Amino acid sequence: MRCRTMKWFRFAFGISLLALICLEGCGGNDLTGGSVPIGNPSPTRLIGTVVDEDEPSVPLADAEVEIAVEDGTKIVAKTDASGMFVVELPRNKRCTLKVRPPIVLELIYQEQVDEFVTDSDEIRLIVPIPRKGMAAPVFAGLQIHPKEVTLRVRESVKFQVQLEPLPQRPIRPIWSVHGGIGVITPDGLFVATRPGKGVVRVRVGHLHSEATVNVISD
Repeated sequence: MRCRTMKWFRFAFGISLLALICLEGCGGNDLTGGSVPIGNPSPTRLIGTVVDEDEPSVPLADAEVEIAVEDGTKIVAKTDASGMFVVELPRNKRCTLKVRPPIVLELIYQEQVDEFVTDSDEIRLIVPIPRKGMAAPVFAGLQIHPKEVTLRVRESVKFQVQLEPLPQRPIRPIWSVHGGIGVITPDGLFVATRPGKGVVRVRVGHLHSEATVNVISD
């Protein structure tokens, strides 16, 4: 039964990613109905996907996402069947994000915490949720490769993470794409979907690194 469930989750996650790429490539950019809060003419749209850290092709549905903005705003959302959530946040604010596992999976997964700044019109975030009993390793250095890349729409690049010291087990970093230029998978595969300049960021523990991405038209 678990095998069938995992296969279904992988299928759903794959369909979700393909839909996102297609939507962006066709010029679509309205995942929240186009509503803009009064008094905030240019919010940041945060599009997140919550996945199993050990098996990133498995999304976590019904996870609770809580975002605390530095101005005191607090937003709570739930992930859908594909592990996705979409919210709009005030621009240029520091935010703390907490993801709690679904109630039925609280004995399996830990809470995950991330911090980010709403520095662009769109941020795409991949949040891997660790399983309980797995202590978070401590690293002294983090680098992303390549540091700068130029792509055409629909081209892709696999970003690599270099950690010091070398990890003793596979590490699933938190990836984010800033600027609405593309999507990224939990293993760092970036697919360009829209022309423009943006940033791919990666975080492991308290360490951050980023790459500049320039996407040009066909």
